[in-house]
Amino acid sequence: MTQMRTILITGAAKGIGRAVAESFAGEAGNRLVLVDFDHAELQRWVAEAAMPAAVETHAVDIADLAGLQALFTGLASRLGQIDVLVNSAGICNENEPGDLDNWHRVIAVNLHGTFYVTSLCLPLMPRQGRIINMASILGRAGKVRNTAYCASKHGIVGMTKALALDLAPRQITVNAILPAWVDTPMLQQELAAQAGIAGLSTEQSQRNAKKRLPLRRFIEGAEVAAMVRYLASPEAGGVTAQSLIIDGGVGLGM
Repeated sequence: MTQMRTILITGAAKGIGRAVAESFAGEAGNRLVLVDFDHAELQRWVAEAAMPAAVETHAVDIADLAGLQALFTGLASRLGQIDVLVNSAGICNENEPGDLDNWHRVIAVNLHGTFYVTSLCLPLMPRQGRIINMASILGRAGKVRNTAYCASKHGIVGMTKALALDLAPRQITVNAILPAWVDTPMLQQELAAQAGIAGLSTEQSQRNAKKRLPLRRFIEGAEVAAMVRYLASPEAGGVTAQSLIIDGGVGLGM
């Protein structure tokens, strides 16, 4: 009998995290540990979905180290190991250069939180484990009013490269995915805000955005999830310390 594989996914209530969870949930041999600050939404879609995989949900803010420590203490006693970690939780608050509050909050969640989860997961991860970090195309580029977000995602890319070297003796791979323009609630909120500033309809804002993309469409969450599944597979055992872009060509191969 094939051993059940335990997969921990943060930010699983919405967007890319949910798409990744839905992708893994189709296999009965998987045990999913789903984590999100918005536990009500996480529980709602899990209750409505038909999932062959075993699923458990947990409410935690990944910037809360004490809360994470309590979570992992329980996981260690009940599950024993975590085979795949997908760090998808994050926020995209914009900030002006002098906005310290949003700077600290974004860095606390996106960078510190990702490191906290990873660090606590490592004692539970066996040889040949997989760590997949959700960065962003803004981990290689800049954007106005996004100093905190860009810094956090650049940091995740650097952390991925260094951690991959630390964990190579254990045959644990560490990779980052850098999406752009993924059709998620986060993107729709951003486009709606831009539409309001420009005096456009949301539909016109979406059309204008798609015109900037060589493929003339947004990336689907399921496409990012497929890349995650590949990186978590045995076939990707030799892929580590990489930053894989999925952006519809907007970065022109940056």
